[in-house]
Amino acid sequence: MHISRLIYKPAMARSLYDVHQELWRVFSDKPERERDFVYREMEPGSFLAVSARPPQPNASLWSVQVKEYDPKLRQGERLHFSLRANPVRKTRDAKRRQVRHDVVQDLFKRLEAAGQTRKDAPGRFNLAQEAVASWLAARASRMGMELENDGLVVEAYDRHVFQKPKDGRPVVVSVLDVRGFGTVTDPDALRAALFSGVGPAKAFGCGLLLVRRA
Repeated sequence: MHISRLIYKPAMARSLYDVHQELWRVFSDKPERERDFVYREMEPGSFLAVSARPPQPNASLWSVQVKEYDPKLRQGERLHFSLRANPVRKTRDAKRRQVRHDVVQDLFKRLEAAGQTRKDAPGRFNLAQEAVASWLAARASRMGMELENDGLVVEAYDRHVFQKPKDGRPVVVSVLDVRGFGTVTDPDALRAALFSGVGPAKAFGCGLLLVRRA
């Protein structure tokens, strides 16, 4: 595996779809290529990516640094983690089509249905903290970590709306940045999560899990 820091030299259009297109051009070497990378925009125009193959950027557009990525993990060690996630839960509608629900908005609606007014509801970040804690807990074993609720911090939460160029259909992607601590329970599962990401919307810059020793 490879880990790359990529800096886009021109001014980049800001929609998630535009960014997705630019990163796909860097990592896709043929039309039928399946996505085998996860990435995150760390700062405007600056990206970190983990990939099965090294990037193949247009040198006039990108500045790139690439290293081999082979993290050494030990069961029982405590790590600090950072994740940009698309925290959703999936259901089926009346036509059996899959529907994704933003867990933060979903929690707010459940509190509202229980009689809590908008005035009395927790703030957006408090809601996000509670919702993402449950969402992560359901994925902890697949992440190969036992997560600590204390120290879990939501750093950002945004909803991005854009249109797909082919059909003009609107797409909504909720993006949440969270950091915290966990103990390694399954090094192999954690390596898999580091390589292939956590949760959906990986094509739009979500899912890249980063860890370091605490």
